[in-house]
This record gives sequence, structure tokens and C-alpha cells, in this order.
Amino acid sequence: MQHSIFSQFSGFSRFFGPAVMILVLASVLNTASAATANLYVIRGISVDETASTAATARAKAIQAGQRRAFDTLLRRLVLAPYHQELPKLDSDTITPLVASFQVANERSSAQRYLADFTFEFKRDDVRRILRAQSLPFSESVAKPLLVLPVFSADGSQNLWDEPNPWLSAWTDIIGYGVRPQAPPALRDDWAQNLLQPVIVPSGDLADIKAITAEQAVSLDKAALDAIRDIYGTSGVLVITARLRIADDGTSRLEVTRQRSGQLSQPVVETYRGDSDGEQLMHSAIFDLLGNIQENWKRQNVLDFSSESTLAVTTKVTSLPDWLTIEERVKTLAAVSATKVKELSVGQAFWYITFLGTIDQLTSSLAQNDLVLAEQDGYWTLDPAR
Repeated sequence: MQHSIFSQFSGFSRFFGPAVMILVLASVLNTASAATANLYVIRGISVDETASTAATARAKAIQAGQRRAFDTLLRRLVLAPYHQELPKLDSDTITPLVASFQVANERSSAQRYLADFTFEFKRDDVRRILRAQSLPFSESVAKPLLVLPVFSADGSQNLWDEPNPWLSAWTDIIGYGVRPQAPPALRDDWAQNLLQPVIVPSGDLADIKAITAEQAVSLDKAALDAIRDIYGTSGVLVITARLRIADDGTSRLEVTRQRSGQLSQPVVETYRGDSDGEQLMHSAIFDLLGNIQENWKRQNVLDFSSESTLAVTTKVTSLPDWLTIEERVKTLAAVSATKVKELSVGQAFWYITFLGTIDQLTSSLAQNDLVLAEQDGYWTLDPAR
């Protein structure tokens, strides 16, 4: 597959946080947790409006901001092939869908108003709109995925040694917040938390000891398990890049990616652009991240036409332990109801009503560190060990 360097990635901004990478990684993990809590919160809607008075400009900004936030929410939930079918609602229809909004970085003059808005939308009301339009959507957030960016040059593979511009480009985006600045819709989309969070390793001594570039490329299971355990992620995605400069000065980035534990063939893609290799890498990463998000959404589309009830048995060590497990199940988007049949010392027998397939439920539970398994015709649900 070939890609050109798209115009929407022509502008980037850097938001440099603390230089210590471990703080960056902690921030990524916290962000993933926050995303799980409420997918219907849209952040980072930056507005800049002018009018005859500051008050009028503010009202105009709120109206424009909530429309952009609502459109961003729909794009976030709905599969990309259906974005052209998203409903275009007017402000009077969107306003009742807003549960709350917050303002940050507010500035104003006599005729101008600037601010950053956060909007929270009413989940049930938005769900009804999407279902009425028969739009497939997902509300699941995955556990973080670790990316190992390997740079191939002059016949050798490089992961930890300098220079590794491919690793640096991933760190720019995941660690330091490089984001596309145009068009506004793309900027709004990338201001949101990822449905499939991604972590880039810090490259410290523990990482270097855990895995080499050669082990990463060959998908060495022991080494991949070692680096995965360090970061506590659901898996490892090895992405190898090779940058070539043609005689006419244009750049070509060849990218190969493969995930640990999967027997599928490596996915190879080619990106083309001008001589700016760094910008081409940024464009490729945004495309790769977008594909990762869409794949996750596609696997976890809510199927309201299929609802089932499953009887499961769960080992219980204490009442707080049981309540924690029950709450983790209830928070899943695909779970519509739970009912306890029997609760005794050491065991709970209960029912879970859910949308979609058993495989989808199993995958969703795994994101909350719960294992659903069938044993001799009976289903068990217990915390992962």
C-alpha cells in the first residue's frame, strides 16, 4: 500500500512536558485510564471568535465549540467508513445533548474571545441518535500497546542506539504531544485520548537488557515477553522503518509492522513525500495510529441486534474483592445488565447480559484484567493472574 504525505499533516506543534520519560509514560497510562472512564468527554476544543462585543463573541464560541466537539465525538465512536453518513445537527439540537462543559485558558478583548473547551455529552441520548441512524460504533478502550520502533539503515537494525530517527519521531508524538494543526477537524480528533493507547519505551538500561533490535525484528518471544512485562501492556507491536531518498530528492519510507503473538504475515506499507524525512515519519505515524484505532473499533462494534445472557462462576476471596470484580464488569460498554443468583463464601454464581459475541465479551473483559473461560461446558470469570 502506498501513501502520499497529506496536506493535513503540514503543521505540527510541540508541547514539551518533563524530560524524564518515566513521567511521560505515567501520563500515557493515566490518560488511558481516564479514557476508559468516559468516552463522551471531548477535550481540547480551542476556539477563537470575534464579534461586536466580547459577550457576543463568547456565545458564538460556545456554540461553535459544542458543534465541533459533538462532531469529534461522533468521529471518535463511529467507524471511519461511515463518517460521511454522520448526522449534521444544528446548535439547538446539540445543546440539550451537552451534560456539562468546562473552560480553560480563557482570554478576551473588546471584540474577541479565545478559550479551550471541554464538553461532556449525554451517553444515552447520543447512543439513541447513532442507533436511529444505524451507524456502527464502539465504546471500548483497550489496554496500552507497546510499540518498538526499529530503524533499518545500511544493512543493520537499530532500536536503542543513536541515531534512531524513527524512535525519535514516535517519541515526539506519543511522549511530547506533536499534533497536526490543520484542518481543525483533524486537530480536534487528535486532541482526544486514544481508544487503543500506545506506549513508546524509554530506552533505559532495563529496556536495553530486555530486548535487542534483532530480537524485536525476529519476534523473539522471550524477549518480547520481557519488554512487555516491564511496561505491563497487552502486547508489543514491532514497527520497522527504512527511509530512502530518490534521485529526484523525494523520500520514501518503507514500514513493516507485526504484533507479538500473532501468526499473520507482516504488514508492509510505503509512504512518499518530499525530502523532509522527519515530517514524512510523523505523517506515517499518524496514519499507523489511525489504523490501529480503527482496527480496535472494528473489533468492538456494539451489536444491539444481538443480546445474550451468560451464566458464570467467579471465585471470591472477600466481599470487597467481589464488588471490585462486579464493578469492572458493569463498566463495560457491551454489558447491559448483571444479576447475582448465588453469593457464598468463596464463590459467586451470576448472570451477565451482553451485546455482541462471546469473543467480543472475552476481549472486552481482558482489557479489565478479567479472564472468561469455558470449562466442561461451564463458564468461569476470574481476575487475570
